[in-house]
Amino acid sequence: MTFLHPAYFLALLGLIPLVAVYFLKVRPKRKAVTALFLWQAILDQKKNTALFHRLRDLLSLLLMALALLAIVLAMTSPEVGSDQRKDLLLIVDNSASMNAIEDDRARLDRAREIASGIVRGLNTNQQAAIAAVSLDVQYRSHFTTSPKTLRDAIRSIEPSDCPFDPEALQALTVGIPSMSDFRTILISDGCGFVPDTNSPIELIKVGSDQGNIGFLTCDLRRLDGLETRARLYYRLASSFEEEVTTDLVITYGPENRIVKVMPVTIQPGINDSEVVTLEGGEPGPWRATLDLPDALARDNVALLALQPKLPVKVRVESDHTFFLVNSVNAFARTSGDLQHVESGADVVLANGAVPQAQRAILLGVPEEAGWWGQVGPEVDDVLARIRIEDHPILADCDIDAMPFLGARQIAPPADSLIIAETAAHVPLIYRVRQGQRSALVINMDPIESEFFYSAWFPVLVYNGARHLMGRQDSIPAACAVGDSVPIPTSSYGAEATKVTIDDAPESFELTGSAYGPIRRAGLHTLENASGRWSVGANLFAASETLLDDHGAVDTSLPLNRGWPLSLILALIAAALLLTEGVLYQRRKVG
Repeated sequence: MTFLHPAYFLALLGLIPLVAVYFLKVRPKRKAVTALFLWQAILDQKKNTALFHRLRDLLSLLLMALALLAIVLAMTSPEVGSDQRKDLLLIVDNSASMNAIEDDRARLDRAREIASGIVRGLNTNQQAAIAAVSLDVQYRSHFTTSPKTLRDAIRSIEPSDCPFDPEALQALTVGIPSMSDFRTILISDGCGFVPDTNSPIELIKVGSDQGNIGFLTCDLRRLDGLETRARLYYRLASSFEEEVTTDLVITYGPENRIVKVMPVTIQPGINDSEVVTLEGGEPGPWRATLDLPDALARDNVALLALQPKLPVKVRVESDHTFFLVNSVNAFARTSGDLQHVESGADVVLANGAVPQAQRAILLGVPEEAGWWGQVGPEVDDVLARIRIEDHPILADCDIDAMPFLGARQIAPPADSLIIAETAAHVPLIYRVRQGQRSALVINMDPIESEFFYSAWFPVLVYNGARHLMGRQDSIPAACAVGDSVPIPTSSYGAEATKVTIDDAPESFELTGSAYGPIRRAGLHTLENASGRWSVGANLFAASETLLDDHGAVDTSLPLNRGWPLSLILALIAAALLLTEGVLYQRRKVG
């Protein structure tokens, strides 16, 4: 035991006057009386109770001495152990695995209780800060000596659906001059924590080995583009020591109509992927559920969403309609992603003219200048050089095999997106915008280049139409919490997208071309001018499902927790003084 203020032991000298007061006897004054027999009974009673009074006085002395001793010890601020009394940064892990249930309590509840005990053990000069960690570190309070502020910060830490990211702790060193000025303490079950990487961080470990089963991945896709059949891909993991057999229940729709129930046997550890064929591939929400109780319920359900078929409607304006219409129908008959229409088109495919449409694919450029740029003479060097690698317009296309004969000198607007150009920086494929209008310009003469006979012609039309409508990236049926998904938008991230989670009445809007990182499990619905899509966000994390702590052990150094010993001693002193007060009043009464 150590004492922060040992000088206060000098106050024990107060025992000397205290003892003196109790042993100091007041000599009675002599008085003459006329009759002795009247006092004889009183003197005999006093003689019989003298021993009792001496014992009573000794008890009173003992109580007062103990009270003084407790007060002096409280003043010296005693501590058990070798707590360095540095400032503390308390990080509470609120990742998904902290929702695991042990002894009818979540691990997070136990972690918050430990953090509150540490706050109670702080002395008056010691500061602490509170943070939560899962995908990243989120501060709930800055360094302060206020116990109320710290306790409120601890209570504000809510359960999370996010997995633990060990790299999040490394960000603590950014902007901090020296971590040696304070102690960093992580209260966690250790799932995902790497002690070697995060060696300056002390771990207070909560939780023990528990049996749990969950999804590591799950996906749902239509079979061969049909809407009548679909395939479910899934992979499971188990932390049980023996194999477990349960039912996999697959449901569809908001009412969870049962589509299929099948028995599954899960081996310990990470299992192989499995595939299930489902009759019925209707768009909308789907759910795969493992029907068994285990430590962590959140990974027993996989939420999925099959996207509706929204083909891009393409109208053709050209003197060579046969080739252009066939390029559209090539994908209309297979994937169904394009549809040839005569009116109400999303995109207009034109040759040598600029249609009055919001979105257009221009094969060749007109002679006159326009909002697509200044047009000059033909160029001789027509060898294409890709300027933006992996652009979705160039997907599955061999640009080197495309002849750009008849290409003209073009000075496009400054905000144009050049995708491919010549060595002299003449744009060959570029995207241009004017207000709400946008176009993909392919700088060539399709007749002279015999582009209509090229195998890449329909592919480029397909990529261009989907890109102009913002559908070049397909929305997955499911993703992991912490991932981002592309937002289909024809405004290239400039328009607002409404996001709704689990059909909740509250929703929010965002702008951009991606949504994420997603922090909450559930069915996320994205809606904008381009359409409405949904994606199921799930845990999908091996370390969380397996409750894998990588053999992490408690590495915390001595630390005062709970009520300070000085406060306990002060309460004891108050109790002793109260007891003596009660006894004193009883003596006065008689």
